[in-house]
Amino acid sequence: MSYGTHTAPDQQAGLVPSRWTLALVRRGRPFARVAAGKALTGRNRSRTDPTAGRFTRRDAARLVSDAYDGFERQIPGLPSEPTVGSRQNVMLAALTLSLLDALERAGVERGYAIELTGDTCWRFYRHWGRFTQVATSLVSRDPTRRLGLSVNAFLSYPFGRPDYRFDGVAEADGRSLNMLRCPVADYLGQRGATDLCAGSWCNLDYALAELWGARLQRSGTLVAGAACCDFRFHVKPDTSQRLEQPRTNLLAPIGQ
Repeated sequence: MSYGTHTAPDQQAGLVPSRWTLALVRRGRPFARVAAGKALTGRNRSRTDPTAGRFTRRDAARLVSDAYDGFERQIPGLPSEPTVGSRQNVMLAALTLSLLDALERAGVERGYAIELTGDTCWRFYRHWGRFTQVATSLVSRDPTRRLGLSVNAFLSYPFGRPDYRFDGVAEADGRSLNMLRCPVADYLGQRGATDLCAGSWCNLDYALAELWGARLQRSGTLVAGAACCDFRFHVKPDTSQRLEQPRTNLLAPIGQ
């Protein structure tokens, strides 16, 4: 992987001026260290070599430090995007790529390194998913409406127009759309990291759907060469049944 020469933020011609967004990503280092620590500590350092041992918290902290160093080197080449959400996502995609690079330089096989990177990313992603889950539950008990509100929240920020281009698709039991342009897919695809995009960013959508009480069906992705990412979110059949059941007394002893 090759990087450009690091320059100060105000000298970066390719980056839309948004110093506070860049500062936010930089200040996320402690949270990244915690996420990586939880995702990596205790995991095998190699999927195929048991003699390699397991990751320690010190390993995780070092990998995050290396990833942020790599991120700084990528900043001059970041593409221009008009909205805060897309700029943030592209920066996080660059950080994801740097973490993968750090893992590979540490001797981790690429396929396993992508899995570990995806697990680390999920530690962040699930918090935003849970926030929308809680917020929508305060608005409605209808699972289909809640699912639609959750998806729409993500399509407002950080996956909003005009950077992300998508068309809605009518759906009776959920929320569906065709994503026609994704800045993250563009960024990682142009850097020969389509496997990273698919194995981390794209795959997180399935776990996110489950968090929302839904299932995701998707036949293709932009990063894999399809004309669009066809998101088809459907409410799980048992979701409505659970909501219709009477609430139990949370203070009752276990077993009653």
